[in-house]
Formats: sequence, C-alpha cells, structure tokens
Amino acid sequence: MNPEIFLEQNDVAFLENSLEKFFATRFDNASSWRSVFSSSGVENSFIIPIIFISNPVEFSNRLVAKFKDYKVSYQRIDHHPMANLLQYLLNRKESYELEEKDVDLFTKLTERCRENLKAIKARNTVCRIESPKGMGIGTGVLVGKNVLLTCNHIFSKTQVRQAWVRFNYNADSHQLDKDLFELDMAFVTYHNRPDYALVKIKNNPQQQKAICSNETLDSGQDVRIIHHPQGNPVIISDFGQITQVGEDYIDHNVKTDDGSSGAPIFNRQWELIAIHQGNPGIGRSVTPDSTAGIPIRAIWNQISPHLG
Repeated sequence: MNPEIFLEQNDVAFLENSLEKFFATRFDNASSWRSVFSSSGVENSFIIPIIFISNPVEFSNRLVAKFKDYKVSYQRIDHHPMANLLQYLLNRKESYELEEKDVDLFTKLTERCRENLKAIKARNTVCRIESPKGMGIGTGVLVGKNVLLTCNHIFSKTQVRQAWVRFNYNADSHQLDKDLFELDMAFVTYHNRPDYALVKIKNNPQQQKAICSNETLDSGQDVRIIHHPQGNPVIISDFGQITQVGEDYIDHNVKTDDGSSGAPIFNRQWELIAIHQGNPGIGRSVTPDSTAGIPIRAIWNQISPHLG
C-alpha cells in the first residue's frame, strides 16, 4: 500500500470533469468559488495560488493537479484538502443537485483519503531500530509517550549494547538527526517467550503513539504490517491474513524479511494487535507459507501499565 497516492491517474479526468461542471454551473465567479473552499475548511495557502483563474476548465485542471501532488504534513496528519472539499459537496449533494456518478466518484475518493490518512498516522508510529547508527536491525512501534514495543531477539541475538530508533524514514524522506533517538538499554520489561521488549526512548519523540488492542484474534482475519525489511525505508504491506492462532502466538502470511522483526501488525481499523516475530525458534513450527507474531493480548498484562 502506498498511502501517498490519494488520487489515482485513472480518476484524474473524471474528477476534472465533475469539478469543472460544478464550478461552471453552480457559481458565476472566482469569488464564489473561494467561498466554497473557505466553507469546506481548505486552507487559504492551498487555494490562493489558483483562485484568480476565472476559466472553470483551467481552474478545475489546476485544482486537481494540486490535489494529486499534495503531501500530507506531520503537523496536520489528519488533513487532505481533496477530502475536505469533496465531503463538503457530498454533505450538500441535494442542494447542489449532484449527479449520481459524481456522488459515487466523490464518495470513493473521500473513503480512499480517509483510509490513507489513517495509514499515514499508523506509519508515523513506526521506527527503524539501528545499531550502530545508520544500520537497521529491526522495527519497532511507539506505544507510549517515549515507550517502544519490539521483539527482544533483535537485541539478544547479537548482544546489542547501544541502539537508536529512527522515525519518518520513508522512501521520499531524508535521514535527519531530529528523527533519531537513542534507546535506554535498561529495558522496562522483556521476555524471550513470548518474544517482546518494551524499551524507553531517551528524550520524547513528537510522534503519535499507536492504538493498542488486546482483542481476541481469529484465523483468516485481515492484517497489515508496517515494517523496515532489510533496513530499507518503511513499507505498509498489502492485506494478508492470520493463518493460525495460539494462546501466545499467531502465524500470518504477510511477506516480510530481515529487519521486519518487531514490526507492528494492524487490523483493518489500524489498531495494533500483534508484533511480527519471524521464525519462532525451537519448539514450534509455523503453518506453511507463514511466519510468526506475538499477539498484544498475550503480553497485555505486562505492557498495559506502561502505555499511558
């Protein structure tokens, strides 16, 4: 999944046509157009550069191009101007006499926007674990103000003595020092079986924490993983499924790699339900074409006091 794509190329022409028709028939000047954006909550800085265009065709084309290129800010991680405008129009579809095909298009695009924004918000909680700096050895997820959840074997198998976490390491981002934090290696709590570690981050990152769920999991349940396979920039997986559920483990069929250990596993509501373990080690074999994970439910009593 690429949550940066809010507008697919094959939807561009349809949206241009719908908005051109709307602005040409419902309003007679650019000043009226601007009032629509103001009422919908789209910020002035977005619309001012093109609001002076009086031709509805050119205006709609420029508007859709800006929607397509818009980058969500971590300061406003729940906002996208296309979602604001289209939802505003949908809320007034009767008074604006929107055609059914336009309603269907606007509904599809607003739903995609909402899902992408949730995905970006979840991705914002995930970090690459590094030791030494710049070398990825695993993935972790922020579950408290400065508390990281990951797998214990990331540290124990190589006897790591010093480690850092890097947030915001995406394909189009730079590796900045402001996103790098050292870990306190005196763990809050950890265990080999189930394989988890709760670690404090020195200083307080500005990221939002993940929403944890200790729900009972089911075989066949859809899941996604957000991870740093082979230490590469963060990836949000497509949907996979839980293939087996045990008292203190799950198996799943999402494709992972070295560096994915400790990565958060999310349900369809983007709630953290497990962490990816990989190979469960001696004593248990996983179901075919699957790898192992640790359910939040299995470690809830150990971690929940530290999530506030």
